[in-house]
Amino acid sequence: MKKMLILFAAALFACALVSCDAAPPEEAPSSGATAESETANLNPAYTVKTGAYYSDQWGLYIANIVERDGQAPVVIMDRVQNGQSSKERHDSYGIKPVSSIGKEWWEQIVFLEGWIAGNGVDALELDSSGHALNADVISGATINVAEPSAAVVNALEGKNSDGGYTLKTGTYYDEQWGLYIANVVEEGDAVSAVLLDRVQNGESHKEKYDSYGIKRVSSIDKDWWEQVAYYEKWVLQNGADAVAYDEDGHATNPDLITGATIGVDQLTMAVLDALK
Repeated sequence: MKKMLILFAAALFACALVSCDAAPPEEAPSSGATAESETANLNPAYTVKTGAYYSDQWGLYIANIVERDGQAPVVIMDRVQNGQSSKERHDSYGIKPVSSIGKEWWEQIVFLEGWIAGNGVDALELDSSGHALNADVISGATINVAEPSAAVVNALEGKNSDGGYTLKTGTYYDEQWGLYIANVVEEGDAVSAVLLDRVQNGESHKEKYDSYGIKRVSSIDKDWWEQVAYYEKWVLQNGADAVAYDEDGHATNPDLITGATIGVDQLTMAVLDALK
């Protein structure tokens, strides 16, 4: 098959991801609603670059490159199709049973993130169908890598709109929990998706999935990523300004508490920052 380099130039950067040992946050919601609409506070040491790439077949690819002084960059990617995050489908996505490497979509995209962070997006070698030719990439990602990689290239080039979609990215920094990142997807004048994550010690918290560890103590039997996914959908339907929370940052909206008992104040600040 014809070998080609991905048709964009991008700076090489190295990354070694380390694990996050922070204790799970408390989940006890309490009464006393207080609604706030402050904008987010990005720690000056951080920069976040966001890129979008649209595929007629697969939807909108999103890439965030998180950089901080003195630390290696972190690459985070996802895809939105029919309003649904492909990462949040987790093991229900369904390609693991037919995968030649026995990995789901989310596992392969996480592998690709780390590879690009360590080698640079312009080091990818692709065949005519967009699959990697690099032996070490193939070992962890046999999906089409051209399109998610194009989103990374667009992040480096400052392109956050494609295919009629525009990404607005907001952040909020918390000394205890790290950097919250909100990606608000707009299709025309309407918001069609809200995606959130948190980066601490070079690691995405959403990508920890059930290994994050709060499910075992959760009053609603949900881990951090599941509660964030619920919060995203709630905000999409109701708006970030409708989130009410107490002085500890826990939601007081009854229908929000049913799916998210984690602190929602920082998440809300990140979304408001994207929308401001």
